Amino acid sequence: MDQAELRALLKQCPVIASVQADTGTPLNNPQTLLACAQASIQQGVKVLRLQGVENIQSIRSAVETPLIGLIKKKYSGSEIYITATENEVKELISTKCEIIAIDATERARPNGEQLSDLLKLIKSAGRLAMADCDSFSSIQNAEALGFDIISTTLNGYTPDTRSSSPQPNLNLLRNAREATKAILLAEGRFAEPWQVQAALQIGADGVVIGGAINDPIKQTRRFVSAAPNVTENIVGIDLGGTWLRAGLFSPSLELLEFDQIAAPKTHKERLTFIESFAKKHGAIRIGVSAGGTIDYQTHAVIETKGFIPDYLGRQFRIEKLNIRVINDGLATAWGHACHPHFAGKRVATLALGTGVGAGVVDRGRIITDSSGNYPRINDAYLPSGKTIEETLGGINFDGEPNTEQKTEAIRAAQIAIDQINNQFPDGIVICGGVGLSDWFRAALPQISSRCPLEVSPYGEHAGLTGAAALQIYPPGGLD
Repeated sequence: MDQAELRALLKQCPVIASVQADTGTPLNNPQTLLACAQASIQQGVKVLRLQGVENIQSIRSAVETPLIGLIKKKYSGSEIYITATENEVKELISTKCEIIAIDATERARPNGEQLSDLLKLIKSAGRLAMADCDSFSSIQNAEALGFDIISTTLNGYTPDTRSSSPQPNLNLLRNAREATKAILLAEGRFAEPWQVQAALQIGADGVVIGGAINDPIKQTRRFVSAAPNVTENIVGIDLGGTWLRAGLFSPSLELLEFDQIAAPKTHKERLTFIESFAKKHGAIRIGVSAGGTIDYQTHAVIETKGFIPDYLGRQFRIEKLNIRVINDGLATAWGHACHPHFAGKRVATLALGTGVGAGVVDRGRIITDSSGNYPRINDAYLPSGKTIEETLGGINFDGEPNTEQKTEAIRAAQIAIDQINNQFPDGIVICGGVGLSDWFRAALPQISSRCPLEVSPYGEHAGLTGAAALQIYPPGGLD
């Protein structure tokens, strides 16, 4: 097979099925993998990616479909395990696989072997050479060496590219397309049809899909993990500019105990209160709804409006406690998305408390960017020159607002609702001290909306409940 023949096959069907199984699993035998391979071929797949000599030979004897072969083997002193040495290349050459895939990262190979030497060995045997890359640099190197096929296989799985994101790295693919004339394959965390379409639109010649097609173990784990597995009580924390609230919740999200203190002046006091409440109730899982922007990975506050003292840069970490923390508007939105009335809907929340927060949840995911940034409804400017938060946030009211303040606040609320409607939600939930006040609820009929406006079914505990829901129904993308 040459590059032109492979390109022609990929034009017929650009999906490459990776038919592999982890050692020690029921799937890891040649006959089972053959059945998986045949099922993919039956649906139009023209190329397979296989691991292990025995599996390659078994499937080769039963199908004529071109095969990408590799061998996974770990060596002491090297992180490389995909066709790591000359020995594995020779074993693959002894099979009838048309393509040999090899780790083409820039890490040290076992025994000091060189990637260029292994490439020469593959080509001298008349096989196409496929570079499994992890970074743009390794892609450039593979292109310079003359690999026939370049793939993003290892992006997100090497120390320098490690990622907890469940999404494929489409930006790397974009850069790779501009940098290589080789056949370009997209691989790594492709699990949804739209991701395949995006890869092809970017310019990939094909997309390699493994677990999402041929690994029922991974797929079973994926669905099982969607079901709550919390059996003990958990703690929800709502950290605002006025109060620090704590609630003990049952695994069914029922509020059992409640406590609150005036917002502490130091971060140490905040953590002490949280730890004390958790210890009192024997809870180790904590969900935190907190003001500002929170980095998902470090649990650190990376942006704040200044309502909360000793806050910017502080981390929510307490030894022996499992803590999930996100922005309060997002946490509250997540809590509403978990309520029976809103579950399965694209639901938005407008939290009107000391400040103004907002969040949108769709299909089990909170809509944010990779840094946890939330919809900036609060920062939108009004004709008065003030922001929505400066007009509608409770911190600006000394007790109940006067008539003029109420009028201005309702106008601000209308603009906020208009902006949220641009997110096309199925419904908008109102909560927070201002949102639940008698004067604001009485004015709600004055506010127009393309979708229904509803007051939070959680009442004053919406933030707490959203925090607890982070632990009972963990949203995707936070870990």
